[in-house]
Amino acid sequence: MRLRNTTITAALGLSLVLAGCSNGDDAAEPTNGETQQTQDEGAATGAADEDAATDDAATTDDAAATNGAAAAPMSDEICVDFFQTSPGVPLSERSDEAREKLENGEVTDPIAFDSVNLLSQRIMGLQEDADGEQADLLERINAPFREASEAILDDPEKSRSDSEIELPDIDVTDSQAAQDEFEASCS
Repeated sequence: MRLRNTTITAALGLSLVLAGCSNGDDAAEPTNGETQQTQDEGAATGAADEDAATDDAATTDDAAATNGAAAAPMSDEICVDFFQTSPGVPLSERSDEAREKLENGEVTDPIAFDSVNLLSQRIMGLQEDADGEQADLLERINAPFREASEAILDDPEKSRSDSEIELPDIDVTDSQAAQDEFEASCS
């Protein structure tokens, strides 16, 4: 009796394994109408996938056009240094982020302040290497970051290591306009 139970259990287990490995050969073959419908659905899915890929490519092209400075190679060293090369994130992107944080009042701790202060120093270093209009544009780009730095560093009652950093309202609109002009001149 025990051998019989073991044999039946083994047979059931084997049938389950075989059923799991089956590729559906036991299923009824589709009729021509069903086959055509399946092929039409597959073609429609393929067309939808191609449309999605085309949309993705268009989105990528739009992003590249929006970030023309980042996408197009630049020959001017100052432009390259500001828009394309930097350890990690380019200065142009850091400037965008810092302006947004200043505008939203999000520079309230030492880490955020140090980020803005370091950005200001990096832009000033680049400005020293620039001439004429580029130097003027970089000065305008850096104006709100420099103002934020001076608000803390030049005030004897404030420290960059204070747990809460309080900055005055800082206008960033001219900085953004200057960066747009700089990008246009570099492209």
